[in-house]
Amino acid sequence: MKRIFCVLLSVLFFSTTLTVSPLALGLERQSEWYTFEALEDEYYFPKKNTDFVQPNMFYSGSSYKFRNFLTDSQKLIYDLISKYKGGLLGEPSYSDEAQTIPVFKIQVKFPDGAFLVNYDTRQNDVTTAVIGAMTAAIDDFPEYFWLGGFSYSCNYSTNDSGKYYVKNFTLLLPFDTGSYANCDTVISCYNQLMAAVDSFDVKGTARYEKVKYIHDSICKMTTYTECAMAYQPTGVFLNGKAVCEGYAEAFKLLCDRENIPCLLVVGTGNGGAHKWNYVRMDDGKWYGMDVTWDDQVTRIDYNYFLTGSESINTVSENTKFGNGTESEGNHINTGAHFRESDFALTYPTISTQSYTGIIQMWNSEASFDNTRNFIFIPKDAVANQQIICTYSGWSHNAPSTNAATVTGVTTGGKVIITSPVSKTYTIVRNGDVNKDNKVDLSDYNAVRNIVMCKQESYSDKAQFAAADMNGDGIIDAFDAIYLDLYYQDLVD
Repeated sequence: MKRIFCVLLSVLFFSTTLTVSPLALGLERQSEWYTFEALEDEYYFPKKNTDFVQPNMFYSGSSYKFRNFLTDSQKLIYDLISKYKGGLLGEPSYSDEAQTIPVFKIQVKFPDGAFLVNYDTRQNDVTTAVIGAMTAAIDDFPEYFWLGGFSYSCNYSTNDSGKYYVKNFTLLLPFDTGSYANCDTVISCYNQLMAAVDSFDVKGTARYEKVKYIHDSICKMTTYTECAMAYQPTGVFLNGKAVCEGYAEAFKLLCDRENIPCLLVVGTGNGGAHKWNYVRMDDGKWYGMDVTWDDQVTRIDYNYFLTGSESINTVSENTKFGNGTESEGNHINTGAHFRESDFALTYPTISTQSYTGIIQMWNSEASFDNTRNFIFIPKDAVANQQIICTYSGWSHNAPSTNAATVTGVTTGGKVIITSPVSKTYTIVRNGDVNKDNKVDLSDYNAVRNIVMCKQESYSDKAQFAAADMNGDGIIDAFDAIYLDLYYQDLVD
């Protein structure tokens, strides 16, 4: 996996120091430039669990934005990056007189006392704030695909209590000129990227349906290859070509749009540098997701789709997905992302088991609701051709062709799993509310009669789900409209 940003800020900034007597003016000011190497995806691999002091932790059920685990000073810088859209709303500029390194410049004056520092450790205090903010923003905002390197200058003052704080602050954000020639190119690509994301039509209503549709769509629209933009989501949406970073960041962008908790995870996959995702489902648990490895050119696999840490896969030499720290896992995350001083961002612990005991055939349009134990199938699908059975507890996570029994063909039917786990799903054929294995005018009239109070609503949960076309928990005129369009093939 390529590092997020490979350009080194080699230009040397002229450092000036202006000291005004605190006795004369009651404050001291210093203007200083600091220049650093670019941040990298593999910035820090901890050697042991105690290699950092107090990492910021994720917990199951917690907010999934890295911002929520930053200090107050880190949040100040993070919010600047967010407010200025990664610098797009700042000033396009150059970091040196030779105009060789194009950058986005953000300049701000902080309120007095908002960004306190210790004078003796002021550079470390500000550096830690910038690194924390930058790294959280990189992971929270994949749409700011150019973020990676930085340099900054700041002006210090003292308040009436003699405490030092950052007053004036300038942040320079360069980008990879190998893929984006200048600031105008970055802005153009950003606008194209966001237009593509905004117009992307995610099918489904339940979280599972949406996650599967996003997963499948990225596999279908992307070819794994090294090229310009391949390491950013622009590779997926603008070129249809990407490597693991592009896949994972595109997946998160669409999950973010749908308000599905999703994280970018960096580390190693089968020993090589890699990037993938963690997704939190409606059961409150996090699961592993590797869209890159599921894209098998001629088909879509689900070997790494909402998988648990103990899931065994024969594709990866019979290794398990892993909890992120186990050496025997095929996915080992950094443990602490972008560590600086005693600051670190860490990842949540994923579920030991996969999200569901059964998965779809690679060309299936079925989706599962594990809260209500429903399997939703399209109007023309054959129920027993939609699923295969898998289980992470098997010695090999190979699908079984005879571990699930299907009784019934449409709404109200059952998918019964007896081995190696016991689980039953009720079939819901979207739109088939009268259970006659067809979606036609009679189903529309049935829903219309409910809306017009000529008929009681369905007490049968499967029929109700078949009639609730938009999945909002009620049967109303919108469902009648959607059903009318659906059976007439006016919508997908």
